[in-house]
Amino acid sequence: MSMCSMRELVILAALVSALHAASLPTDTDVVYKCQEDQDKIATLEAESFINDHHRHGYKFKFVSQDSRSAEKKTDPCEVILGITLEETECHVVNPKPLDQCETRMETQTKVTAKCNVTISSAEGKAEVKDYNCDTEPASHEILVTKCPDCPGLLPLHDPKGLESVKTALQKFNKESDHKSYFKLMEVGRISTQWMFSGQSFFSQFAIMETNCTNKEAPQNEESCKASCGDQARYGFCKSTKVGIEEPEVECEIYEAKNRTHPMKRPAQFPCNGFAKIPPTIYPICPLRPILLSRGPPNFVRPTGN
Repeated sequence: MSMCSMRELVILAALVSALHAASLPTDTDVVYKCQEDQDKIATLEAESFINDHHRHGYKFKFVSQDSRSAEKKTDPCEVILGITLEETECHVVNPKPLDQCETRMETQTKVTAKCNVTISSAEGKAEVKDYNCDTEPASHEILVTKCPDCPGLLPLHDPKGLESVKTALQKFNKESDHKSYFKLMEVGRISTQWMFSGQSFFSQFAIMETNCTNKEAPQNEESCKASCGDQARYGFCKSTKVGIEEPEVECEIYEAKNRTHPMKRPAQFPCNGFAKIPPTIYPICPLRPILLSRGPPNFVRPTGN
């Protein structure tokens, strides 16, 4: 057989292989029927759906499936999955894909969400019908035994912690090359640690661009309104304040065309299950949250015993 004939056979074999691969069903082609071997499809849909409806704090990543129970009915089919999610280091305003977001290390106080998610089949696709999650930070007492020097979480409305955020944001705006003035969107985390130089605060917070310039904002801060729509830019900052020293702050600003913060629908806050003392984290709100009150974390009050 000539070399040309051999080359033609190789090319033909490659084409047949490519056509065969193209004809194989993908996840988007598979008809979802709530079968056990399709649980991966369901858990991925649950992870995506929950994050899409999570308005505050950080993105969550699927860790494990813990249980399943399927309904007998077949049209439409329905399955309830017990899954575990862990909080990542990516805030909801961060456009980074979820698979590139790292979950927190134990020394950073992990946050775990145990969720029951109801999945049904809608036109052959997996669809989240309902979910409810119990979101909890890791025990501070256990963390201290393993890492006595690790910072511990503070309530999101801690006065000294919020003061460190305020001064850090002022410093960012003062030193920023951005023409726009940025204001606080929300505090993501505040942790503290005692050092020889005094109490230290480590804060993480999201910021949003306003219609004010950096020059006019100091005299007109109260009237500065957040930018809206496609023109809005968001950012995420980390600050460190040691004792009475000036805070150090670093911020990432995300261009409007790349932002993924879910502002298309109004946020429901606080949500059922958030009224805990102290509110150190943002929980995953249920799909149909019960509104207890409106306002930032410092307005949340316990509703029961």
